[in-house]
Amino acid sequence: MWKNYNQNMALTYSTEFIIWARKSQKVAHYYNYELMKQLNGDKQMTDVWQLPAIGRWEKSCGKHPTQKPLGVLARLIQASTQPGAWILDPFNGSATTGIAANLLGRKYLGLEIEDEFLSMSKARRKEIENINIRIDYLERLAKAKVILPADNFFVADDTDNDYNVPWL
Repeated sequence: MWKNYNQNMALTYSTEFIIWARKSQKVAHYYNYELMKQLNGDKQMTDVWQLPAIGRWEKSCGKHPTQKPLGVLARLIQASTQPGAWILDPFNGSATTGIAANLLGRKYLGLEIEDEFLSMSKARRKEIENINIRIDYLERLAKAKVILPADNFFVADDTDNDYNVPWL
């Protein structure tokens, strides 16, 4: 569960549930317990995460009505995948999952039918190809204690690799 700080009304839902599913019962879940504990001050991670709301810097290429903070997706990806893993997002939207996957050395495939959001996704991907912006994103995530500082985590160094998957 993620505590949602984007509250615009007096009474509104303050949390959003995160569904953790697997392809079949025979496939074991992966959970990086040690990393999650380390990110939580050497205490077991709880089921309610308090992370920063979406910053203006995350909306530099446009706004999506259900966009999630980069920190939420980065934490989910680190908790449930290993570097180099493939991540599928059938509702790509503004590509926050793809940005987090790319920053954390995972491969990503996102599906989106809305041209407006596909354009936003392409712009966001292009944006993080700028090494200064990429470093800024990683530093912001580390400062928020969503990821470990740069000298302690794996980040893909093959940012030019597009895995032969087009951004149409």
